[in-house]
Amino acid sequence: MKISQLIEILLLMGILFSQEKQTPAFVYAGGWPVNPRIDEIKDPGFDLPCPGPTGCECLSNADCYNQNCRAHPKGNYCVPKAGDLIPRFEAIDQFGESVDLYDFAHQGKMTLIELSAGWCSPCNDMASWLNSNDLAITKNPWWKNRYLPVRDLIENGEVQLVNIMFEGPERKTTATFDDIVAWHKKYPDPNVPILLDEYRIMHSWVKPTGLPCIFLVDEKMRLINYTNRGLTDAFLYLTESKK
Repeated sequence: MKISQLIEILLLMGILFSQEKQTPAFVYAGGWPVNPRIDEIKDPGFDLPCPGPTGCECLSNADCYNQNCRAHPKGNYCVPKAGDLIPRFEAIDQFGESVDLYDFAHQGKMTLIELSAGWCSPCNDMASWLNSNDLAITKNPWWKNRYLPVRDLIENGEVQLVNIMFEGPERKTTATFDDIVAWHKKYPDPNVPILLDEYRIMHSWVKPTGLPCIFLVDEKMRLINYTNRGLTDAFLYLTESKK
């Protein structure tokens, strides 16, 4: 082998090695994770023509691609179910950056997805509990003390939580950037990104009927459970005894 060829091989190996060790091309101001394999996830998308996709009206399961037609206060709709892939959602966070939900995938941990509103009293209780261990949340009739370890899971980085806010301090008023900034100022939790759903894109996919609305996805962004109101299924899953 010629010396020139050997040098070329060594240079190539050095380049490949440096690429493997390189840090992400960018970092979020909030310190949120970055997923270098983000494009491996096949985004099902939000804007699909009806009938069939999640969010469309339906009469029976046969009308839904995921065979899950459910009654809703405003009619019957195809709604998400366990195993479905959540669509790729990008929104502005409390630091003014565009954040990609899929960056929270492939981190070796589950993610809680919360839909919230500034006017929602239990949502405020949740944020205050996570931020300062304020136990006012325990006064809610749906609360169970077995949920208490969830805060430690989030604080220790074992579970991720993403708060998606679609309404501000007034009911039926679309949330604004100022609203999520104010929320972060009130509850400055370093572990929780607050994403602005100003066009109600995620809201239309989830179709919450009560708040807070919290469900759980795995590291591949597939639903472990789904609800359109409350947090019971997600919190029970995280706190059940694993034998």
